[in-house]
Amino acid sequence: MITLKNIYKKFDDQYVLNDLNMTLEKGKCNVVIGQSGSGKTVLMKSIVGLLEIDSGEILYDERNFTTMGKKERQLLRKEMGMLFQGGALFDSLTVEENVMFPLNMFTSDNYSSKLKRVDFCLERVGLRGVNQLMTAELSGGMRKRAAIARAIALSPRYLFCDEPNSGLDPRTAIRIDNLISEITREYNITTLVNSHDMNSVLEIGDKVIYIYQGCQCWEGTKEEVLHTDNEALNSFVFATRMAQQIKDV
Repeated sequence: MITLKNIYKKFDDQYVLNDLNMTLEKGKCNVVIGQSGSGKTVLMKSIVGLLEIDSGEILYDERNFTTMGKKERQLLRKEMGMLFQGGALFDSLTVEENVMFPLNMFTSDNYSSKLKRVDFCLERVGLRGVNQLMTAELSGGMRKRAAIARAIALSPRYLFCDEPNSGLDPRTAIRIDNLISEITREYNITTLVNSHDMNSVLEIGDKVIYIYQGCQCWEGTKEEVLHTDNEALNSFVFATRMAQQIKDV
């Protein structure tokens, strides 16, 4: 579980996160939605420490990340997995080398042990036998699955996914959604997904949090997100003509 208390973050004189409070639950896909510029990416970067907040507290299972020193944060980062938008795989490395990268950084395991973990992670995401392929040889969906394999290589307790379906066709996007959801439940991970894709929200949103102008404006389940009186949320959810038709049915 990750708890955020009274989070403020500003750039120059403009607050991007404004007194934001939320709890990200263990074993669930916590999906944060909002318009472009609403603060989703700043929020995720702040939680993992890529950005420093101006005030507030970030608690990882009661461990205060905001007051930790550099060494303590490094230890905690071993418990985090990150799926970047676009995958962010290293083009100069093979799939095997990409997945092994965090193991090389954070463990002193021998090569045989690391390779065993790599093989397990690749098989778990449906990429058995692709170890020696270069990332350029992978399809978009395969790249995302390889990136997920890398994200779970260290058996994380916390998984962060930034727009995991960006650039994918609808069928492949659903497959990635389901994979993230399965892994979250299987390993009881606290998963945060940033998304603007309502298909993803309705597919895996165990807990949905809507951010508007840097504030938490609404939270609920994927079932509740379509039936709310929150005007700002409704304008976001039913922005397209197709969504309006669904609403009117």
